Amino acid sequence: MQNRHARPHAKTARQVFPIYPILFGVYPVLALAAVNIAQIDFAMTYRVFVFSLVMTGALYIALGLVMRDWMRAALLTLFLMILFFSYGHVYNILKNPANPFLLLVRHRILGTIWLGLAGLSIWFTTRQWIHLAPVTLVLNIMVVVLLLFPVFQIFQFEENNLRSRAAARSAESSPAVQQASGSDPDIYYIILDAYMRADNIKVVYGYDNTAFIDALTQRGFYVATCSQSNYAYTELSLASSLNMNYLDKLGAANDYQADTLIRDNSVRQFLKNHGYTIVAFETGFLWSQWEDADVYYKFSDHPNQLNSFETLFLQTTVFRIPLDEMGNTKISASVLQHDRTLADLHILKNVPVGVKGPKFVFVHLIIPHPPYVYEPNGDYVPEGPSAGIYIYNLTTPSSDKPGYTNAIQFINSAILKDVDQILADSRIPPIIIIQGDHGAFRYDSPQQRMSILNAYYFPSASARASLYPDITPVNTFRILFDSYFGANLPLLANVSWYSSIMKNAPLITNRWSFTSIPNQCK
Repeated sequence: MQNRHARPHAKTARQVFPIYPILFGVYPVLALAAVNIAQIDFAMTYRVFVFSLVMTGALYIALGLVMRDWMRAALLTLFLMILFFSYGHVYNILKNPANPFLLLVRHRILGTIWLGLAGLSIWFTTRQWIHLAPVTLVLNIMVVVLLLFPVFQIFQFEENNLRSRAAARSAESSPAVQQASGSDPDIYYIILDAYMRADNIKVVYGYDNTAFIDALTQRGFYVATCSQSNYAYTELSLASSLNMNYLDKLGAANDYQADTLIRDNSVRQFLKNHGYTIVAFETGFLWSQWEDADVYYKFSDHPNQLNSFETLFLQTTVFRIPLDEMGNTKISASVLQHDRTLADLHILKNVPVGVKGPKFVFVHLIIPHPPYVYEPNGDYVPEGPSAGIYIYNLTTPSSDKPGYTNAIQFINSAILKDVDQILADSRIPPIIIIQGDHGAFRYDSPQQRMSILNAYYFPSASARASLYPDITPVNTFRILFDSYFGANLPLLANVSWYSSIMKNAPLITNRWSFTSIPNQCK
C-alpha cells in the first residue's frame, strides 16, 4: 500500500525538470546590473548575459551527458556556478582594509580553497544516497524568486527615472530659442574629478601645486584659493552646480532625482535657449554623459574592447585571478578609463575648430580620481599594492602616495596644453571653468574632502571682479549668467554639505545625510 502511494509522488517529482541552473546563470549579471543601474547603460550588459547563459548552458549539458542524470547535473552546475560567480566578490570583501588578516588574502590561497570546494561539490552531488527529486521544484521556485529582486530594482529605477524626467520637463520653462549672437563666447565647463585644493594637496601628499596655480594665473585665470564643494559626491555636486541651487531646493532626495538633474539641467537648458550648441563627452558614467547632446564624442579607440560593465563583471568572477595578473592589458577597466581620459583630452583641444558657433562644452574627466594609474607623463601604470588603504584612510602608505600626485602632475600638464590650444583657436575669447567636484578621498577629514580646485577664465573684467576666494560651484553659473547674459540671479550662501562614510571601510553609509562643514580656509 505504501509503495502504491509512493510511486505517483516520485513520478510527479521526476516530471519537474530542473531549469534552475539556466535561470541562475543570468542572476549574477542581473544583480550586478541592478546595483550599478544608475552608473551604466543597460545595453552594456547584453554581451555578458549571452556569455553567462552560454557558459552555464554548456556546462549543464556537458555534465548531464557525462553523469546521465539531469538532476545531479543541475545541482552540480549550480554549485560550480556559485563558486565561479562569487569568487571576485569574496576576494573584494576580504581585501577590505579593515580586515585584520589582509596580508593573508592571496589568490593562491583563496583559489586553492575554491578548488577544494569545487571538488567537494562533485563528491556531494555524485553520492547515490542523495535524493534530488524532492528539491528540484523548490530550487526552481527559489531561483525564480531570487531573480525577482534585481528585476524589481531595475524596473523601480527606470520608473523613478522616467517620473523624475517628466517632472523636470513640466517644471522647466520653455522660452523660444534665441539666435546666438556672433559675439557670444564659447563656454567650457571642465570637471576634474576629486581634484583637491592646493593647500590641502600640500598637507596630505606633501606636493606643492603652486606652479600649476601660477600657470593658470599667468594665463588670466582667477583661482579661488579658499573654494569648497557644495557636496561630497560627484552626482550630488554636479546636480547642484548645473542647476545653480541646493538639492533640497531642487526637490532632490535620492540618486534617481540627482541623476535626472544632471542630464536635464537648467544651465544646459538656459544656454540651449540662447542658441548654444551643446557638446559633451563619454565619461563611463551614464548620469554624467549627455548622449543626446548636439555633439557627443563617444570613446571608440578600441571598438572591440570590453566595456566598463563587462570588466566589472569579470572582476567579480574567477576571472579575477588572471585579470589581476594581466593588469596592464587592454582587458583592464582601469586601462579603459585611462585611455578614455587621454582621448577626451585630445578631442577637447580641437573643439574650437571642430564645432562652429557658440558652444557649451561639458567634460567630466575621471582624474585625479582613482584608479591611480598615471605616470606624470600620462603613461599607464598599474595600481599600487595597497590601493584600498590609499583611497580610504587619511594615513597614506608611502608606497602609494605617488598615485594621486602623479595623476595631478599629468592632468596639470595636459589641461594647460588644452587651455593654450583653446585660447589660441577661439575667435572670441572663451569662458573656461576648471573645477573639482569634490576633494580627494579623505573621509576622515571633511575639510579636505570638501576643498576643491576652482579656476575661472572670464575675459570680461566685470565678470572677473565678481569672483571671490571662497566661491562654491552653486554660484558659478549665477555669476556667469548675470555677467554675460544679464540674468540677474542673486548669489546664494556658500554652504558645504558633507556626507559621511563608514570609517575604514569603502562602503557609503548615507550620502543623503548631510552635515554643514564651515570653511576654515584663511
